[in-house]
Amino acid sequence: MKILSVFFGLFFISLQLCAQQKADTRIDSTFTLSYISVGLGSNMWEMQPMFRVKGSQFIYTLEEAWQFKDVEKTKPDTLYVGNLRTSSIDSILNIATEIKGDSVYKLNAGIMSGGIIYLEISNNQRKLNFELGNSYDLTAKKIVAILNSYIPDKYRKLWISDIVPTISKLK
Repeated sequence: MKILSVFFGLFFISLQLCAQQKADTRIDSTFTLSYISVGLGSNMWEMQPMFRVKGSQFIYTLEEAWQFKDVEKTKPDTLYVGNLRTSSIDSILNIATEIKGDSVYKLNAGIMSGGIIYLEISNNQRKLNFELGNSYDLTAKKIVAILNSYIPDKYRKLWISDIVPTISKLK
């Protein structure tokens, strides 16, 4: 009898854990996020990482960001598809509150190669845009770290430049 009650106890605990995990991946249709990398200089014609989220579903692709007018665009290479946990979406939205406005624009004009990162986050309450031209932003870096936790190690991770531009004064 004791074994039977232990079995039923473990069974109910596992049901609760499954229900909690399913609730943690519920679809929030108002949340969208896009990370788009556009290569510059020697990176200009390389396939670039793109990460898009709608609700809780995401798709991670490599795509050509630049295109000639008369040349057919290369088909995107879908690398990974999955679901963000609600806790990750909540963390991203919470991190986004560190920015008081609705956009962040940073440009490091001293570097002609590298790339520009476009990061857009929106839900029914707010829309926030980042445009980072070879520039560092701590808030964007935190958000990208959450996204990178979903990308398997065998794939290239998303990036935000680690270069913090220094401002020089001319005398």
